[in-house]
Amino acid sequence: MPLPEEFSCTCDTGLGWAFGCSRTGASHIRAGKPCEDAYALWSGSSGAQPCIACAVADGHGDPRHDRSRTGSALAVDAAISEMVAFHRSYADGNIPRQQFRAGFKADFPRRVTRRWRDLVSRDYERSAPAPSPGETVLPDAVYTRYGTTLLTALVVYDTILVGQVGDGDLILLRPDGTLVFPLPRDPVPVGNETHSLSASDAHLLWRTATIDRGEGGVLLIATDGISDSFAGSESDEFALFVHSLVERIRTYGTDSVATAMSGWLDRYSEIASGDDMTLVYASINPEHHEEPKTGSQDGGRSVPGEEAW
Repeated sequence: MPLPEEFSCTCDTGLGWAFGCSRTGASHIRAGKPCEDAYALWSGSSGAQPCIACAVADGHGDPRHDRSRTGSALAVDAAISEMVAFHRSYADGNIPRQQFRAGFKADFPRRVTRRWRDLVSRDYERSAPAPSPGETVLPDAVYTRYGTTLLTALVVYDTILVGQVGDGDLILLRPDGTLVFPLPRDPVPVGNETHSLSASDAHLLWRTATIDRGEGGVLLIATDGISDSFAGSESDEFALFVHSLVERIRTYGTDSVATAMSGWLDRYSEIASGDDMTLVYASINPEHHEEPKTGSQDGGRSVPGEEAW
């Protein structure tokens, strides 16, 4: 997982490219608290079919969730691992698209939630002090300490798979300027509460969607600190931010904008929400109706080119 002061990039020449940036919020800096966001990017191929996987998480951060910084890092780890494993299990078997999409909705929430809980259990066993005689630690209480949201996406040959538990924003900007919100809003009870990956029924709280890659576009995945600085993700101000970000990349290039992103997010946090801020920007090429080229089985990061939309 990149440090909050870093950004990273990944690309695949057939699908597009992505970069991410995470910053410690102004209120956290003043309070001497670390960034509790996390993100991860991966690109590679399996069965001659490439994919790009992205994940963003926002640790809850209040006293009940005192290990949420670790929880968010483990969440993006679990999401990327399961997205890649899911892609390989279907790509290698040449499964039809409808079965691939249905399998994502039916299987992915359960698989990624279980993997995250396994990672949390191992981390707790390594780091927790030995319990006092007669002391019993309730499993749900342990997971609560690592509480986090999670948003993730997988871009493959003809499909974009997206999933989310908790708050945050996942938006697809199509080349014609249309903003698509593929997932319903998180039906939270009241106030600032949100659903959590640490909930005992977290696998039932996931919202998932499958989208035709079609003409491609730009997929933005962000923690709620960013949209909270623009009066919400469905506000005109946030839509202007999304369009201006794409236009800046067209005008000044990816490297320039990615490098400047940390300063922009710091500024938004300072003058607005004060929260940690994480943004993943994925530029998705239009789908070409041709057989995908064989690629390496290994994934990794690289600096994106400028030829993508």
